[in-house]
Amino acid sequence: MRPTWILIAGSVCLGLAGCSRSPVITVRNQSTQTVSNLVVSGTGFTERLAPLAAGAEHTFRVRPTGDSGIRVAFDAGPRHVDSSEQGYMEASGGYRLSATIETNLSVKIDVRR
Repeated sequence: MRPTWILIAGSVCLGLAGCSRSPVITVRNQSTQTVSNLVVSGTGFTERLAPLAAGAEHTFRVRPTGDSGIRVAFDAGPRHVDSSEQGYMEASGGYRLSATIETNLSVKIDVRR
């Protein structure tokens, strides 16, 4: 009887863990320049990324501490860009965010769930 309860408890935990997937962010550089000092931040997280070459992308998982948008800041040559906070995600629920650095160095945020 005891092994059955352990199996049931383990199944419930795995099921609940599947419902609380943390958000995934992909940063794409569609500009013609390498961007450096790239920082993506939100409520409870800050990710400093390596320089991102023109045409490259980087995907990573974050663990916000609550509802959040994302802010993208970077340097492109002598210019510093700060997108301010955009978009919306919750700490769980499988959110997928895409932050695209456009050719004019503006940042476009897309959110999917």
